[in-house]
Amino acid sequence: MSNKQQVEAALDLARGLLGEPPLFTSQVSDLTGLVRRYSAIEFDIPELPDADGHLFQYGKVSWFSEPTFVLSLVRQLEVIDSSGEHEYYVQLQFEFRYSLDNELESAGSHTEWRFPEDRTSLDAWLESVNRAPIMNILAQKTPREFEIWQDQA
Repeated sequence: MSNKQQVEAALDLARGLLGEPPLFTSQVSDLTGLVRRYSAIEFDIPELPDADGHLFQYGKVSWFSEPTFVLSLVRQLEVIDSSGEHEYYVQLQFEFRYSLDNELESAGSHTEWRFPEDRTSLDAWLESVNRAPIMNILAQKTPREFEIWQDQA
């Protein structure tokens, strides 16, 4: 029997990490540590190059009632059907939301994927996320909220 977790448990497992020491303080500087801990969880997914990936993204969004800037780290897990064919991806989002101001609006947007077959290790990739200029900007701001949520793609 495998010790791997079922993808259906992805959201509960992510939220469960918020209470483990060290506690997540809802500061953008803690985000990569939280994602690093979450990435150590193995899921029962196919052994394919793009079955388990990460996405770093930020930018202005328009689906909230007030102007909002989001920064998120996403873990994407592939779900297959009983015949082994791709069914969908589960995208687990670790997302900070900020009130949009001129500085954040001028920061623009960014999207960057990372998969296990990439030449960069997860740790090195997360360190590059920590060094991204947007992280310095957001370190000076108070997030409106932090949310862990799940979507399907």
